[in-house]
Amino acid sequence: MLQILIAALLIARIAVSLGARAGLVDGPTERKQHQGNVPLTGGIAVFLTLLFGTFALGIEPYTYSMLLIACAVFLVGVFDDFRHINASLRLVLEFASGLLLATFGGISISNVGNLLALGDIPLLYLTIPLSALAVAGLSNAYNMIDGIDGLAAGTIALPLLVLYLLALQAGHPKAASLLPLLVPLAVFLLFNLGPNNRLLPRMFLGDAGSVTLGFLVTASLVFFSQGGNALIKPVTALWLVTLPLMDMIATMLRRLRRGHSVVQADRSHLHHTLMDMGLGRRQLCASVRGHGAITGACAGIPEPAVLLFAVLRPLLDRGPIRQGAWQEFLIACRFHKPSGSGQRVTAGLGKSVTQLP
Repeated sequence: MLQILIAALLIARIAVSLGARAGLVDGPTERKQHQGNVPLTGGIAVFLTLLFGTFALGIEPYTYSMLLIACAVFLVGVFDDFRHINASLRLVLEFASGLLLATFGGISISNVGNLLALGDIPLLYLTIPLSALAVAGLSNAYNMIDGIDGLAAGTIALPLLVLYLLALQAGHPKAASLLPLLVPLAVFLLFNLGPNNRLLPRMFLGDAGSVTLGFLVTASLVFFSQGGNALIKPVTALWLVTLPLMDMIATMLRRLRRGHSVVQADRSHLHHTLMDMGLGRRQLCASVRGHGAITGACAGIPEPAVLLFAVLRPLLDRGPIRQGAWQEFLIACRFHKPSGSGQRVTAGLGKSVTQLP
């Protein structure tokens, strides 16, 4: 681990300098409210550290074909950071990378577990398309949630850390394969959230980071939840990535409701809403990670119980629970208008929030 840590620190520091010189930076805009030009080289540093761990230290990936596909995804992400690929085209490319992972890469979702308490449910002919959909969905979700310092990297690191601890405890032969991802992510957070001085200048993940890491997180969750490599149940994998998926789906539905394209950038994400409610950046990141820890703890719930909750949830929403925390969440996500004529509602965080149309 020490060798990976040293390599990650050196690669990250070099990547920041080279990114600034090459003009690979992100400047402030109406939607992006950071100060100054920040290098978009965090993802580059993380992925190069992964390659260093694989080829210099001999840490084997899940499959080498998976790593080859990840290299292609990474190169597309770097090009996107330089030239800005059309969002719809990027989504198609993410889906294509999922198709390759499920076929050429040898990592696919072959069953969804024991949801009906009658044994594992095989996907059969749906294996390849649903595997591709999972890659595209999660890659896009992490790209969407990458809006404030440390948020995307923290939500990416959480499922990887859970998998690593479980793999370490079980003595899984591929446990070490997670280290070349976890260590450079921790180093990135040091740069991203650090003092922003000459030693530790600030940098962002960029699309090369969020999309590539979304691909690798999906590959990790599928690899450790299917077949003979399984450490977790398929539904557990879903619990571990609840927040970015919820944010992506809610954001897309809001855009559709307003007649906008689902891939049109805006300030309607959950983190934007929570910041408008008065949360600071560090409070927001702490809240999101706390939510991630809670959903991770819920991963032990039996699969049939999860399905039962999903079926009963709309019925519960019609009862008294609608007046509680769930209503506040819907208001924060701008899905639900409170009863009555008032235009302001009290959010659960003690802030008064204007109800948006």
